[in-house]
This record gives sequence, structure tokens and C-alpha cells, in this order.
Amino acid sequence: MTPSERREAARLRSERWRRAHGIMPRRPARKPWLAEGCSRSTWYRRRKQARELAARQAAIASLDRTFARAEAFAAALARDLDRCAALHMVMARELAAYS
Repeated sequence: MTPSERREAARLRSERWRRAHGIMPRRPARKPWLAEGCSRSTWYRRRKQARELAARQAAIASLDRTFARAEAFAAALARDLDRCAALHMVMARELAAYS
């Protein structure tokens, strides 16, 4: 057997072993930067900028939701305090009536 035949036989044996163990062939590499007509580094840089922008917007939205919840809690607390004050006045009048 020539060295190239041995190499081919080893490659086929290795491939049969991989298939027997459920290892699938690799997919061919995709190159989305070619579809956009830009360089690879530019494509990754743009993706990074878009990802950072999305993260900033999500953080701002999260802060807005937090402040909205805090405002709703403060409003509910103010309503409860007003109700307690009104009940306190009623109790003070009732106690004054018995004195």
C-alpha cells in the first residue's frame, strides 16, 4: 500500500468510527460578511455594536419598569396612610365621646 492509500484508508476508517458513534460531519463554514459585502472584522464589529445597543436599551427598559413599580408602590402606600389617618380620626372622635 502506498502512503496515500494508507492515509485514505485511515481517513475512511476514522469516518466510519465517527458515524458509528453518532458524530455528524461538520457543516460548511458560513460567511455572512460576504453576503453583506463587508470585511469579516467590520461584520463582527457591527454585530458587537448592535449587541451593546440592545443591552443598553434592555437596561434602560428595566430601570423604567423598576421606577414604575416603585411609583405604584408609593401611591398604594400613600392611599393606605390616608385611610389609616381617616380611621385614626374616627377612633379619636369615638374615644372623646366616651370621656
